[in-house]
Amino acid sequence: MTNALSDRRRRPAPAGRRQVPATAEPAQEPGRLKVVTRAHVTSIDADANGRITGVTYVTDGQEFIQPAKAVLLAGYTYENVRLLLLSTSKAFPNGLSNNHGQVGRHYMSHAQGASVTGLFPFDINAWYGLPAQGVAVDNFADDNFDHGAQDYIGGGNLWVMSDRRPIAAAGMGTFGRTPSWGSEWKKFVMTNADRTNTSYLQKTTLPYEDNFLDLDPVVKDPLGFPVCRITADYKDNERRVSLMAQERMTEWYKAAGAIATQANPIGTMGPTTHAYGGTRMGRNPETNVVNEWGFSHEVPNLGVLGASVMGTSGARNPTLTVQALAWRTAEYLAKNWKTVTV
Repeated sequence: MTNALSDRRRRPAPAGRRQVPATAEPAQEPGRLKVVTRAHVTSIDADANGRITGVTYVTDGQEFIQPAKAVLLAGYTYENVRLLLLSTSKAFPNGLSNNHGQVGRHYMSHAQGASVTGLFPFDINAWYGLPAQGVAVDNFADDNFDHGAQDYIGGGNLWVMSDRRPIAAAGMGTFGRTPSWGSEWKKFVMTNADRTNTSYLQKTTLPYEDNFLDLDPVVKDPLGFPVCRITADYKDNERRVSLMAQERMTEWYKAAGAIATQANPIGTMGPTTHAYGGTRMGRNPETNVVNEWGFSHEVPNLGVLGASVMGTSGARNPTLTVQALAWRTAEYLAKNWKTVTV
């Protein structure tokens, strides 16, 4: 995250904060990089001119100030936003890089929901395996089909996998064929536990300003800092995409021999491993947090990494895009070190 770790300055941790045991070990033999494990960064520090001076973190019951000429923030979408909002100063009273009020805005996620469950007249041997062993149909994802007659933007990725555990049978639906409890339910489960499959339908999610992350006014973490709060839900566009994906998935299951299908609730845009937005990338500093290189419009020596900089999402996983953007930001910093850290 920072350079010159050997220059860190230590001071006693604030009263009432939990001690966090940690060790610091060299990550590479040349000694040019050092990793501090179990360190909890509590703020990114800025001077009166709005430039980063370092970070403050707690480890082993002590609070340290790590001086830095540049900082790359890579704490995942939720923590990227939270740490920026926690890092208030004279130059940034509403949070670091937030003088335009854009930190936390345009949050999106691939929250699970809108799945379909199919019942088959034969065992499908779906007890073991990983999601990566699944089969995906991309025909209806994003721009892979003609949207001329559609009333939505984007699309959905249809995904079935072999990953399932025996305990999941306890929660399986009965497709309206028996009650959801009692001897009839037990008989249905015993007969059909290995005859159902539930899809994972991953949809395009668009950015909206009123889907946002901020600091919870009540709940705090063990160190006494506010946690990240999510205020978001799917809009009409995402609901239409979900209904389309469920229709296509139902057709897929029936073509594979399903004798019954069940469309599950669309759900809400809750926390997920596929979280986007909050530090959106774009050239307009009034509506975006970072520029096209991943560096803050308001703080020239602050870079942000991760899906929090993405301006929209597709129906696929964000991993490769996140990696590409991280390389782009790192290369920009390496080539423009003197300009960024001046």
